[in-house]
Amino acid sequence: MKYTTLLMDADDTIFDFPKCEKEALRKSLEYYGLEFSDEINRNFSSINSALWKQFEKNRITRSELRVRRFRELIEKCFEGFSDADMLADRYVEELSHQGILLPGSEEALKLLSEYFEIDIITNGLKTVQRGRFSKTHITKYINKIYISDEIGMNKPQKVFFDYVLGDLKEKNSSKILVVGDSLTSDMQGGRNAGLDTCLFDPEDKVKMPDILCDYKIKRLEEIMELACEENK
Repeated sequence: MKYTTLLMDADDTIFDFPKCEKEALRKSLEYYGLEFSDEINRNFSSINSALWKQFEKNRITRSELRVRRFRELIEKCFEGFSDADMLADRYVEELSHQGILLPGSEEALKLLSEYFEIDIITNGLKTVQRGRFSKTHITKYINKIYISDEIGMNKPQKVFFDYVLGDLKEKNSSKILVVGDSLTSDMQGGRNAGLDTCLFDPEDKVKMPDILCDYKIKRLEEIMELACEENK
C-alpha cells in the first residue's frame, strides 16, 4: 500500500453537515419560540460558512464565531430577539446530538479501516464533535480524533498538522494521506505540512489538476484504488 494512515476531515466528508446544521438550528429556534424556515436556514448556513472561513484565516476567534453567527442571524431575521449568547449555547447543545452521516460513509470507513489507520482532523468545537461521534457507530473504525478546540490550533495551520504528525504512530510522512472536502482547510493544510492530499468532491465541483490536490475522489472507497498505485 502506498499509504498506511488517513487523516480524514469530519464535516462534509463523513458527517452530512448541512442536515446536522439544519436540524440543530430548527430545534434551537423552536426552543425559544422563534420561526424556522428553509430561508432562515439558508441565511444561517451562509453566515456560518463565511465566518468559519474567517476563522480558518485567523481573522476571528472561536468564541467570536460562536456568538457572532447568531448576532448576524438575529439582525437579519429576528427583530426584537436580543440574546445571541443564549441562542448560541442552545445551538451548540443541539448540534452535539446530530450524528447524521453521509450516505455510505459508515460502510466506507469499515472497509478502509481494514487497510489503514484512520484518524480524524477537525476544526469543530470539542463538545460538538465528541458528542456527534458518540451518537454514531463509527468510532470503532477510528484510531484518534484530533479537534482544534482541544489542541489549541486549527486547520490549515502547519502547527495543527505538526501536532498531529508528532502524535501519530506512522512517522514517514509519505505514508500519510489527508482526505477532506475543503480546499482552504484540508487541502491547504495538507500542503502546508508537506503531505499528500485527496479532495472528497462527490458533486465534482473542483476541476483537476488543482495545485492543492494530489487526488480527487467522488466516493471514499476510491481511496483503495489510489492507495494501491505505485506512483502518482
